[in-house]
Formats: sequence, C-alpha cells, structure tokens
Amino acid sequence: MDKVVLVTGGSSGIGKAICTILAAKGFRVFGTSRNPKKVIDALPYELITLDVQDETSVKRGIDEVISKTGRIDVLVNNAGVGIMGSVEDCQDLETQEIFDINVFGVLRTTRHVLPYMRNQKNGLIINISSVAGHMGLPYRGVYSATKAAVHRLSEALRIEVAPFGIKACVIDPGDFATNISENRRVVSAVANNSVYSSETLRIEKMINEEIVHSSNPNLIGELVFNIINTKKPNVYYPIGKPLQKLALIVKRIVGSNIFERILKNNYKID
Repeated sequence: MDKVVLVTGGSSGIGKAICTILAAKGFRVFGTSRNPKKVIDALPYELITLDVQDETSVKRGIDEVISKTGRIDVLVNNAGVGIMGSVEDCQDLETQEIFDINVFGVLRTTRHVLPYMRNQKNGLIINISSVAGHMGLPYRGVYSATKAAVHRLSEALRIEVAPFGIKACVIDPGDFATNISENRRVVSAVANNSVYSSETLRIEKMINEEIVHSSNPNLIGELVFNIINTKKPNVYYPIGKPLQKLALIVKRIVGSNIFERILKNNYKID
C-alpha cells in the first residue's frame, strides 16, 4: 500500500513543493490549509482543512485522513511563519502568536498523530525548521528562537518515540524561492517609528532580495522523499545555498564571539 503523508502548510511554498513531489512519486498525500477553498490552483494531492493554531481543527483534520486511509505513515510539520523586528520591539502578543504557529503547531499535530503511529508500530515525523534555529539572526530573534525550540523538541522526540518504531528528524532550509516574504510579519512598532524601524526595514529588504535568487523548493521535496526511504534518518538535514550550510560549520569552529562579528559584517551592522 502507498504510504500516507500529511504535510501541514501544504497549499503554497515549501509545503506545496513537498506535496507535489511526493504525489508524483506515488504517495497518498494530504496537504493542509486553514482555508482550502481559497486555493484556486489544481493540485495533484488532496488539500484538507487544518489550522495548526486550533486544537479542534488539528484533531478533525487528522481524523479525516485516518477515516479515508486508516493510517498516517509520515507527518511533515511544515506550517510556519516568519517575523521581523528587534527583540525589544516584539510585543508579547506578537511573539506568542509566532510561537503558537511555529512551535505549538508542531506539538499539536505531533501529539494527535503519534497514537496512530504507535498502533502501527512505525512512522516518521519530519519537522521543517530553519538554519536560523542554529543562530540568533538580528531583527529575527523571535523567529530564530521558535526554530531553535523546534530543534530541541525534535532531538528529545526522536529518542522518546524510537522504542515504538517511530523516527523523527529535522530539515533546516536556508533561503528558498517561495512566497515567504509575502507572509512574513513585521512587528507593529516598526510602523510607529521605533528606534529600530529603519534597520528592520533595511534588513527585511536585504532578505527579500536574497530570496528572489534562492534555490528551488522542489529540492526540499526530493530531500523529504530520500529521508522517507532512509532506514536511519540523521537528526538534522541542512539544505540551501552552500554558504548558508557552511555557516553552521563555521560557527562550531570559530565560536560564538567570532561568529557574531561575521553576522554583523554580513548584515552591515556596526
């Protein structure tokens, strides 16, 4: 029987690429969206309603997949959102919402899928994080923090579920050519002339320009396919431009103080 794959945030960007690649390779794929009716593209996979911020919606969406297929073999926790703003400018509600999507969303879907995987005595959970989770990026500190949280949760998870025949791992993308710039939040203080406003907007523009010339998200879809067919997945799979992957190695070698200077130089911060 074809493996059943559930991909959160499956209507656009990296999630859409993952769903499309896996569907083409014969998997039964379910992508999720908060409002599938708004998606006008014809998709080669099923798109179901699931809002990772809503416990009831998560349960209902997963129950729908189970009712149609009787199983979930692979969960890809991809739904997420970016945020721009200094640490000082990020207000509680803005920060809490990003954590609710990027971290608690992962927890909610994982929590509801695991009982089915335990009954099957197998399963695979792939959490899409970011290279940003390995470093505190200026004006993206909250975003980096959410992705670092996903790292720690995933490391613990894969140890805890291994006795049940379940595997878990993390994909850490760098910049990819998606619509992430359109969906990224900018904290409200920026529009209210914060002392950090000009720098926040300058770096956001810099990031957006880099994304336009970034890699094809289909590469992540191919990576997910390879992981599914791997007997013993690694903990982490960094993917992106060579310099972005190299940055993870450089930080380990040179240490935090020197790496901080490298980041400041890259973002032209005195």
